[in-house]
Formats: sequence, structure tokens, C-alpha cells
Amino acid sequence: MQLSNKFEELIVTQLESFGCFMGVKQLVVYIASAKKGEKASFELLGQWPQNERSLKPIADDPELKVSSPNRRWYPIQDKDILIGVIRVETDFTRGEWPLILDSRLKALSISLSRCFSIEIDRQKNNEEINYLRSQVGFIIHQLRNPLAALRTYAKLLMKRLGPDSDSLEIIESMLIEQKQINEYIGSFEKLKKPFQIPIEIGEERLLLPPDLNATEKITIQDLLNPILERGKANAKLQNKNWYQSIEWPDWSVREINSKYRLIAEIVANLLENACKYTEENAQIGILFFNSGIIVFDNGKKISTEEGEKIFRKGYRGIASKNKEGTGVGLFLARKLARKIGGDLYLLENDEDNQFFNKIQNLQKNNIFYLKLPIEKLHI
Repeated sequence: MQLSNKFEELIVTQLESFGCFMGVKQLVVYIASAKKGEKASFELLGQWPQNERSLKPIADDPELKVSSPNRRWYPIQDKDILIGVIRVETDFTRGEWPLILDSRLKALSISLSRCFSIEIDRQKNNEEINYLRSQVGFIIHQLRNPLAALRTYAKLLMKRLGPDSDSLEIIESMLIEQKQINEYIGSFEKLKKPFQIPIEIGEERLLLPPDLNATEKITIQDLLNPILERGKANAKLQNKNWYQSIEWPDWSVREINSKYRLIAEIVANLLENACKYTEENAQIGILFFNSGIIVFDNGKKISTEEGEKIFRKGYRGIASKNKEGTGVGLFLARKLARKIGGDLYLLENDEDNQFFNKIQNLQKNNIFYLKLPIEKLHI
């Protein structure tokens, strides 16, 4: 096992921290080594004090092959795998080791065992990460060609059908989706290099990949357009009625700070739920207001008693009992909304007339309001 310099420094620090304790003269750490075709041995890794003469591997030191009352060995192991040993030299002459010293040395061996175990896991993870990065790069390279071909074929089909064909809208939607996938692939290219996600998300699953290109200028309209096109297509496929605001408010067309890109994930979760938990011929819609966004549907009404429970992690409401799902969509959406300084809640039909006056003629049983920190969104 090839250990890093930092790890070797950590081992030496551990030995130094033990210090000259109750007659201990020397501490030495050896690591098990087994090269292909050679006999396994223990190689020197670190020692205390540092000014001691350079030590040999255990197999090359005949003195170590004879037992001594002032010497003991403590194993460094991960479960049933022996990783190395600690050699302890003392000034005892009768072999009477104090119990407290033995306990301290056992604790040191356990501590070093954990350190080695973590280092081994780190090396394995690094190997896996490097392998996955190389595979991601290869897959991305392979995906570029068929994606470009799809775009070419779609344009050829548009040309063949002519400008008056009723199918042009479908082909244009396919081109939008192709462009979106191409952008996602561009984001995945950054996985080949170390990166930092601009805002902590947590352990929950996401509908959209984290946006790693946080330096690119973008607006809320840019973020939501492909999501709304997909929602419209899903609604059509499932025989549901789609409604969308015709006008985009001023705050949606101005460049935003990178951390507010999470708004796209929140809206995607709300629309996914609306499509998933409504029946055929139901209405699904999205509207924009001066203070935020509303996503509504006329599926089975969520009761007042469930109004807060549906935002709990893992909670499945009555409308979702016979549907697939994990119960984290609304939990995650609210968590992200609050993380960016906004909020998300279910509106009751008798509150906040500014919303209901605008949508009173629409079919709506459930209305989710994403309140946004409008004054902080923009650069």
C-alpha cells in the first residue's frame, strides 16, 4: 500500500503525542508489505523518538526474532486483516508492565488501526473516483455524436415536412430537449475535475443535476422554460389540461445570483407531483406573481389536516397512497425554498385574495405557493 506523505506525518504525530510515558523508550510502527512473488514482511513506517538510528524491516533484524521482557508488540488491524504492528521498547527488566500502560498502548493501536482503515478506504475511493471520471469522460464523448445526429435528423425532418406542418411543434420541442440534454452533458464534463457545489443541498435525491456552471449568466425564465415545456408535454401525454402564465414578470427576466438556480429544482418537484397525483382530464398550471410562483392542480384536494404533514420527509398523503413515490418531493422543495430565503406552503381557498382573484376562473383544488426573496434574486 502506497501511503501519502500526510498520512505518514499523521502516524509520526500520533507516536509523538504518546511521549515518554511510564518507561517507554521507543515506539515503532511497521506496515505489512507483500510484493508479488516475494515473501510478506513488515516495513518500517514511523518511529519515536525521531533521532533514533534508521531501523531495518522486522525480517532483517535478528534481535527482534528473540523475545525480550522489555518489548511488546501490538497489532494494527482492520477486522480480521492485519495491517501492521506497533513495537514498544521499555526500560523494564522484569517484564512487569503496568496495566495503565498496557491500556494506553492498546488504545494507541486501536487509534492507528482506525487511521489505517480510513486511509485504505480513501485510497480505494480515490481509485474508484479516478476510474469513474475517466468513464464519464468517455461516455460524454460518445454521447456527443448521437446527440448531434438527432439534431441533424430533426432539422432534416422539419425541412421535409415544410413550414405549414402540424407536426413542427413536436419537432421543435424535441430540439429543445436535445439542447437541454446537451447542456446537462456539459455540466457532467466538469465532474472530471474537482468541483464545489455552490450551495449545500443535502442527501436527498434531485430531479435535476446540480448546476456546476455557476458562472454562466442566466435568468429565471431561462431556467424554467425547458421545465415548463416538459410539463406541458407530460400533461398532453397524460390527457391533462395545461395552463401557464402568458406574461413573465420583470424579476423573472433579469440575471440572477447563482445560488437561486435551485428555484428550477423546486418548480420541477412541484410539477412532478402535480402530474403524478392527478387523474386524467385534470388541470395543472403555473402562474407568476410579484412575490413568487404558484403551481396548482384540481386533483384530489389535500385536507387541512394534511396541509403541513405533506412537507414532512417520507410522508405520503391520501392522494398518493396507490401511487409510486418516496414522499421526499415536497420535503425537499420546502427545504430548498427556505435555504434560499423563501418559503413553500399550501394555500387555503379563503386567504390572500391577490392570488385567488387572478385564478378564480381556473380549476384548482391544491395551490402551492413558492414565496421568493425577490429583492435578493438579482445581481
